[in-house]
Amino acid sequence: MDPSASITIDDSLWPLLQVRFPSAFTNSQQEQYLGRLLAYLRRGERYVGILDTHLLKNTTSEQRQRQADFIKEHEALFRSCSLGTAGIITSPLMALGARILIHLKPMPSPYYVASSLPAAVTWAAERLELAGLFGPAERVRRHFGLLAERRTG
Repeated sequence: MDPSASITIDDSLWPLLQVRFPSAFTNSQQEQYLGRLLAYLRRGERYVGILDTHLLKNTTSEQRQRQADFIKEHEALFRSCSLGTAGIITSPLMALGARILIHLKPMPSPYYVASSLPAAVTWAAERLELAGLFGPAERVRRHFGLLAERRTG
């Protein structure tokens, strides 16, 4: 595994929180990610997440269990802050891993499995709108080039 590969978190379009996973990550990297995620949850602000796992090859059973435990430990925070999470999953193996995780601990907020970034962004923007966050939804769509062209006349 490339030691420079890490889980990246991008909040530049907040309240959209984008997380990108490398092809593999260590338990230590997972703990760093979960620590940062907890800091966002403790802010108490509503947000929607996109988890981009298209590069991720597999996770260990220990990593899946840790993720399930984290969700269980902080379920109340997820319920109050998370408007939902779109997971970009293109690998059948990762789809199986996601099903195992959801079996271990059902998601405390809406969850959508997307096959592409545009599909995930479209869903995330809709979740923002449902929460009355129209400005951020439009900003997210504009950033990803998903705004419909306006016609005149």
